[in-house]
Amino acid sequence: MQPYGIELIESFLKFWPDECFLYVYLDKGADKVDFKNVTSRTKVFDYNKEIQDHKYFCNKFKNYEQRQDDYRLNAFKFAFKIFAMKKALSICSAEYLIWLDADIITIKPIRESFLNSLVDKNKYTSYLGRSHVKKENVRYSETGFIIFNTQHTLHSTFWKQIDEMYLGGKLFKLDSWTDSHVFDAVRTNLEKNERLQNINISDFGIRDVGNESHVFVASILGDYMDHKKGSRKKKKWSPEFIYRYKTNNNN
Repeated sequence: MQPYGIELIESFLKFWPDECFLYVYLDKGADKVDFKNVTSRTKVFDYNKEIQDHKYFCNKFKNYEQRQDDYRLNAFKFAFKIFAMKKALSICSAEYLIWLDADIITIKPIRESFLNSLVDKNKYTSYLGRSHVKKENVRYSETGFIIFNTQHTLHSTFWKQIDEMYLGGKLFKLDSWTDSHVFDAVRTNLEKNERLQNINISDFGIRDVGNESHVFVASILGDYMDHKKGSRKKKKWSPEFIYRYKTNNNN
């Protein structure tokens, strides 16, 4: 397991409510996990044993591999997340499932009341939109943190359309093939045609963090968590997270 994955688990156990349970899907290193140390609030799965859809998807559409040098067209890399979400949702009995990227670290206690403020029983997802940013090429959603309302009437419809995107190959008709672009395509389609309602967490307020595209840290989530995505994984903290807290301390 990568160090940032360990940080995710340790900080989750330290700061998240006791009522929250963590599923961990490892595509590498599952054989090295000491399951004696896995707590009652976590369950670790071997991604490659538990999830076959990703392998099927990669084999079925392997003719698109030559385009994977462009991250926006790296469908196979970003599909890992989608199939992990799908598997977790299939075994989740809770009303809400929260997706956390492995490179997220929690820095202070998260109250159940805060999580409740992010959801509405009439809304399906709570996500981080970036339609407000100036750079048009990064206006797709940040999918490092998503809450799914598993009891919503359009829950199965949403995931049926996700399946059509991946296992049916429809995502290759999009301009970009990341999980963010697929999420946005399905979400906006259902918003338009089925009147699906969602919560854009960015609407709760955005802070200046020196980089408007890092909406995770700029949003209210940045009060509780850092998201060390991309090259930030090698750093103790993301530069935007440091900027936010230096600004807070100077005000």
